[in-house]
Amino acid sequence: MTATKELLKWDADHLVHSLFPIGQNNGKIFEKAEGVTLQDTEGKEYLDFGAQLACVNLGYGQRDLVAAAAEQMQKLSYTTTFFGFSNRPSIECGMKLADLTPRGLECFFFTAGGSESVELAFILARVYWQNKGIRSKYKIISLYDSYHGMTFGARSCTGLGKGTLEAGLVQRMPGFIHIPPFYCYRCMFGKEYPQCGIQCAKFLAEVIEKEGAETVAAFIAEPVMGATGMIPPPPEYWPMVRDICTKYDVLLIADEIITGFCRTGKMFAVEHWGIKPDFMTLAKGITSSYFPVGAVVLSNQIYEGLKGTIDAGYTYSGHPVGLALATKAMEIYVRDKIADHVAKVGRHIIDRVREEFLPLPCVGDVTGLGFMGGIEIVADKDTKIVFDPALQVVDKIKSKALENGLFMRTASISTSISDRVEWSCPLIMTIEEADRCLDILYPILADLK
Repeated sequence: MTATKELLKWDADHLVHSLFPIGQNNGKIFEKAEGVTLQDTEGKEYLDFGAQLACVNLGYGQRDLVAAAAEQMQKLSYTTTFFGFSNRPSIECGMKLADLTPRGLECFFFTAGGSESVELAFILARVYWQNKGIRSKYKIISLYDSYHGMTFGARSCTGLGKGTLEAGLVQRMPGFIHIPPFYCYRCMFGKEYPQCGIQCAKFLAEVIEKEGAETVAAFIAEPVMGATGMIPPPPEYWPMVRDICTKYDVLLIADEIITGFCRTGKMFAVEHWGIKPDFMTLAKGITSSYFPVGAVVLSNQIYEGLKGTIDAGYTYSGHPVGLALATKAMEIYVRDKIADHVAKVGRHIIDRVREEFLPLPCVGDVTGLGFMGGIEIVADKDTKIVFDPALQVVDKIKSKALENGLFMRTASISTSISDRVEWSCPLIMTIEEADRCLDILYPILADLK
């Protein structure tokens, strides 16, 4: 078997890694995984506190998922869903998904991932308004500090700051507008919750009026901001946004690519606030990332408004193997009461982090919902000032954690505005396993000066 050093050398010379310099890698090759533990080619084990990209919801080595994929591959490995063709797994997956999505959101367009789902939602939103004879409604409003994917449309509504524009993309597509997010610790309006009156939600109405409601097609946001650092909104935010979108006839797209499938302690995060969006975008947890599958969920009203030929779709839309696997994953979420487990263990994690980590001199804030949480790293609590970006503090935290057997994610927004340490564990993680993760992380943050 080829030695690790040789593999890493070939990797550096030939493979391109996202968010990493060309010709480099981080020196780790994962080879095996089971439960919530990864193992590299040298036999070292790592607790996965990030579920990779917040996507391996059901952990590693789920035999039922492997069996479902293998069985379907033997029956029908692929067929297109273009030109009106279908396959049994597509229909059965749709039926299962309709049992889980909020009432009135029971129509679906399958994709091969999150970026495709977001891109398709924009297309369908614009088609919907064109079908209603309002071709002027084309603009998409999203949040600063948001992330929605890697395709051009998804990148154009992503709001992670100047780094997004410096990554070879040069310029966003026209028609995309950003407004301040529900990031209370660093409110762009300079206000404090709850005296703020949820200005970040009210500002959506102001922007729609300024732009002209007749030009705005949709508003998109994650129910809980993910890549920004796992930040949940004030409880009033989403009901207010739903009312604003309804008042101005703007479609509401809830990006549930990370939050969907039990990650927040509900099957879908919008259930926390009792709202019904017009679209939901899904991926990641729909198969626990055992196969690339995504979906756009449409309200029944939107589905009716799309009647006619839809000139959109992807080669792997409705892939029978992926959708057979997705159906099995959804069965496991329900069978094993994963949402209840996440709610229970998630409360333990956030309570412990607030009690033990928040008093640390370099921890400014702690946020969380279910298995999505973040710790704000600051150089000074009173001023909320961040460490000098040149020090690469969060990168060093992540590297030190990996060295100590903990795989986790960090976020550095707009390169200098804020630094956050995140957790987004596999949803099967136990309290004991979570405590082991926190036991590794605590001394690293306590040593920050």
